Amino acid sequence: MPLTDHTPVYQNVQSEHLRAWFAETLSHYPELLDRPIYLRKISMRYSTMRAQPVINWRFFRRKYRHYRVDFSNHLEVTAHVKVRELPRDVVVGWFAHELGHIVDYLDRPWRGMIAFGLGYALWSRYMREAERRADSIAVDHGFGSEIIATKHYLMEHATLPRHYKKRLKKYYLSADEIEALITAYEERGEMPDIVDI
Repeated sequence: MPLTDHTPVYQNVQSEHLRAWFAETLSHYPELLDRPIYLRKISMRYSTMRAQPVINWRFFRRKYRHYRVDFSNHLEVTAHVKVRELPRDVVVGWFAHELGHIVDYLDRPWRGMIAFGLGYALWSRYMREAERRADSIAVDHGFGSEIIATKHYLMEHATLPRHYKKRLKKYYLSADEIEALITAYEERGEMPDIVDI
């Protein structure tokens, strides 16, 4: 059951089930419920899904900053995996991961966001730690089984390009690591520290 009636803003998203799944996932992130959050379908060359702040005058004030989750159906990976055709738990896991990124952005000042963007683009270790952090935040918000479903689906999808699966293994937590994270969370009632920054 959703925690609030907060409604995201949709741009070029015609699918009613994608809209409903995104709103449902967002409702479990109470720290985001006072923020405008957009779900936008666009053509992206290098990403299937990504989360970013909206760059406008509000970007410079954390309190007023808007955020956006973009997804694409127009690139090499989505020639094999259409977001709109994926099972619910896979899509929800993907949304939960992206919203985990946005939670990670909340306390960063604008200079910190720029430094984060540069670090993510330039250093693979920084990117890996950011992706692991987003996964752990999603698990902390109750989406462990959905994150695992997403990872299993992508790793076991026979037609996905090999380089894409290699990237998943390099930068993201594995299903086994997520299982361990869930177990630790259940046993201790708190998230273990799994990242270095």
